[in-house]
Amino acid sequence: MRNIFFLCALFIKSVSFLEAQQLQYGPEAGFNLSGAIVKDPGGDPHGTPLPGFQLGGFVEYSPPNPNFSVGGRLLFSYEGYMPTIYDTKATIHVSFIKIPLNVIYKSSGTDSKWKFGLGPYFGIGVGGHYTDENTTGKIKINFGNNANNDDLKRVDIGADLMAAYEVTDQIWIRGTFDFGLANYLTPGSTQDASAHSLSFGITGYYLLSK
Repeated sequence: MRNIFFLCALFIKSVSFLEAQQLQYGPEAGFNLSGAIVKDPGGDPHGTPLPGFQLGGFVEYSPPNPNFSVGGRLLFSYEGYMPTIYDTKATIHVSFIKIPLNVIYKSSGTDSKWKFGLGPYFGIGVGGHYTDENTTGKIKINFGNNANNDDLKRVDIGADLMAAYEVTDQIWIRGTFDFGLANYLTPGSTQDASAHSLSFGITGYYLLSK
């Protein structure tokens, strides 16, 4: 019986604590411009970023300190890149499930409308294709670590920087920059080759809770 009273008291205290905090969540959607930093000795790789889109949702939790919060996003991100390697032009499109996690700082002042965040992101490749000058039609991108069968690693890990501006009480605009810290090329015959993703994003998000 004493344990039951203790659990009930703990539950009530936990609910009261959460009510005293601020939990925000809602949908988010927008555009991106993505590319990559590619290194391949002898291949002279270079390329052009391509536009894409991203959509999903966000959640942000504010502890008692009014200037700091923690937040996360779950996004479907369609990204592209147009590289030239060994004088061959290609067009690549990859779809990711992206999960950025941020520690967020909100500037002080009653009229402050800015937030800034920094943290890691995790990208999971869920689909993709490419075309080049030497092939006809779209070629499917295979994810994995098999040097003979796969093109890209399934998981991309990097750093996410963000800044957000409050347009109204419920509408915000967010700008992001993602830089891949992991080489996401599947190890192949050219062991010295590497690729790190880059992505700029502009999204709008709507607060369903305040």
